[in-house]
Amino acid sequence: MNVQQAIADFLQHGQAVRNLSDRTLRAYHSDLSQFHLHVNDTNMVDITPERLEEYLEKLGTGPYRDTSIRRKVAALKVFFRYLEESGVVSESPARKLRIKRPVENRIPTVLSGREIRSLLAAPKEQITELALVRDHSPGGRNRYFCAIRDNLILELLFSTGIRIGELVAMNVADVNFDAREIHITGRATRGRLVSLTSDVVVSALTSYLDMRSERHLETQALFVGRSGTRLTIYSIENIFKKHVRLAEIKRHITPHSLRHTMAAMLVSSGADIRDVQEILGHASILSTQVYTRLPIQKGRARLLGDPTAVKLPIKKKT
Repeated sequence: MNVQQAIADFLQHGQAVRNLSDRTLRAYHSDLSQFHLHVNDTNMVDITPERLEEYLEKLGTGPYRDTSIRRKVAALKVFFRYLEESGVVSESPARKLRIKRPVENRIPTVLSGREIRSLLAAPKEQITELALVRDHSPGGRNRYFCAIRDNLILELLFSTGIRIGELVAMNVADVNFDAREIHITGRATRGRLVSLTSDVVVSALTSYLDMRSERHLETQALFVGRSGTRLTIYSIENIFKKHVRLAEIKRHITPHSLRHTMAAMLVSSGADIRDVQEILGHASILSTQVYTRLPIQKGRARLLGDPTAVKLPIKKKT
């Protein structure tokens, strides 16, 4: 089997069996296609650890950040492990592949108290304005529905630390009002239950589901657009950008910044690092430990003025 066919098989397996997101599959395709250009159509059994070291050295001389090289190495490790498990190669040549130069220590972006308050207030201000015209026309009703939806999206992103890929994958059945928790299907089908400890979030969820039920939709998707179809990660990114602009936040932030902020606040409030790891759905504790190095105001309750906000969204494993 040559490299091109092996990559195609790997991506197909990632989509059909591992249930990887479109964004993850595109990242794998990009990194592995670059590797393909380096080795051409070499037979997979002829690729040696030395060949991979040569490729790694070539990347080190290019315009790549250390974090980009680390991602490419991780992609190769996963790729060759799949080929080893499939019997294409007897042993992964990437097993001992290591980055020799130091990797940059990137610190996650977290929001300030003012930024969080402004961002979470932006859709609520729209709800107040649109409530006056919601029943005047179908367009007004749609805009009001979107404001209710967007408010819930931002509240969930912050209060649960959910990834946007996980958010758009949620179905109505993933919400359990009686237990006040949501089921999140994580990466590579890992699942977790996260508690909704804030009354603000539960109220936002109730309002959205009430309006969603009026639309008599066929889809099971929790978050839908005006056309009634499931939102995509790009839809969430555009919704987030819109409210960042409304909140007059000038610096560049992403939906993932809310996840970073929530995690950093939990750690600074004294939450056990293992609990935070489970809430975030991190496979490795190393991914969570970065939040112990962030200087941030302690406590979500102090920040938001919400006495329920400081509670840990602890969940049971699934």
